[in-house]
Amino acid sequence: MRILIVSGFLGSGKTTSVVKIGKYLKERGHTIAVLVNDVADVGVDGQVISENGLDSKEMPRGCICCTLKYALEGNIALIQAESNPDILIIEPTGVAFPDRIKEQIEKMDFGPEVTMGPIISLIDGSKFRHIMEHSEYAATKQMENADIIVINKKDLMEKEEISAVKNVIRDINVDAEIFSISFKEKDLALIQFMNAVESWLGMEATTGSAINIEDNDCPDNMCASNDDHFDHFNVSSYADTYHIEHTIDTDTAINAATSIMKDLKNMVLALNPKFLGHLKMFLHTESIALRISVTSYLDNPEVEVIDTDISDHGEFTVFAAVTEVHRDDLAQIIKRSVMGNSSHLGISI
Repeated sequence: MRILIVSGFLGSGKTTSVVKIGKYLKERGHTIAVLVNDVADVGVDGQVISENGLDSKEMPRGCICCTLKYALEGNIALIQAESNPDILIIEPTGVAFPDRIKEQIEKMDFGPEVTMGPIISLIDGSKFRHIMEHSEYAATKQMENADIIVINKKDLMEKEEISAVKNVIRDINVDAEIFSISFKEKDLALIQFMNAVESWLGMEATTGSAINIEDNDCPDNMCASNDDHFDHFNVSSYADTYHIEHTIDTDTAINAATSIMKDLKNMVLALNPKFLGHLKMFLHTESIALRISVTSYLDNPEVEVIDTDISDHGEFTVFAAVTEVHRDDLAQIIKRSVMGNSSHLGISI
């Protein structure tokens, strides 16, 4: 089993990339499993990945860099015992440091059957300047130990902007392979990236000796102090799940998700007019599942519709992890947005 880590700041496009990578490798004949880590009590990304036909497990309530590192070992062992896939893709939370995860896995005793593949680090190129202005040190830490760095969302960038971002990244990491792509498009750049991933995964294992770091030691004092606040990014998070008590049609589901997300974004903007992070929602009914997200103050909600065959009326999970907004405020904002819009649209939850 080869382990592939796909990292990146909140809203960089990790879940979309994991789905694309997983489906591509699955079509190439490999068996795939995905382990998803999120900072809130309930997650959204694992549901999206499962609805796209990939086996996934979720690790909510913290960061696998620090607070969940022992749970990480248990989940990898469980996946190895249950299905032993060819490739395990780990999607850590957007505030995690991938080199710490790799170091921890290398210290775990899984035997020669489990080896490390590449660390892939994603950066939202369209928001690169804003991310570096707000969290340069932490964002740099995510990129400097990566084997492959992806400037994502190139469809939202000019050629000169892509070139400038590449130059900054090259100064951060002189050895990484750098790609500028959009995971929404299938073009030559995406194919070249996938070829690079396959090349890394096909290499002979080079386990080497793990770096000696004591279990309680976190470099640069950058461990999370608790499960839902991360000082190195100044990010707080909250999530909740709501059950729908009756059947709703597709149009109502899309209208509800869009209204909730617009309202949620506006309330976050009132507290932090230039927030970065991720607001996202996963909703399923008897006939469809959909994901809607906003990744910063610059964005409008984007809806992705997925076919599903779930038999119950439905439910939805709303997740917020943003900069410089307190967790208690996020909890109140989510509740107000959900209750107000559901009542307005006649949805009983």
